[in-house]
Amino acid sequence: MKKAAFLLVISLFGVINSSLAGGVPQSAGEEPVKTIPDLADIERITEGKEIFHSTCADYCHGHEPAVFIGRGDELMPNYIYDTIFKGGQGATPMPPWGEVFDEQEIWSLVAYIKYLGTAE
Repeated sequence: MKKAAFLLVISLFGVINSSLAGGVPQSAGEEPVKTIPDLADIERITEGKEIFHSTCADYCHGHEPAVFIGRGDELMPNYIYDTIFKGGQGATPMPPWGEVFDEQEIWSLVAYIKYLGTAE
């Protein structure tokens, strides 16, 4: 009985501590929710274009990436972010770029790709 009460107190302490730290305990393998920045910001789009054309376009996608054009509503921001960060994970041959680009650079790439999605 004492052991069960001790475990309950420890569990409650963990939940309270997590709440005070501004978070909710996550299940194993669960990723934190990303805060999506303003993807319509022209400076972010411009930065994304520069990154894209100096890396992604030269390595794989080309400078007129038809795979993104006209698909603005289909491609969700978190999906694009995760694909850049983790790579295609078997769905596509794209390698992961999460150790190459920081979070803001990836969001800039997402903004540019979403911008391309509005092109006809």
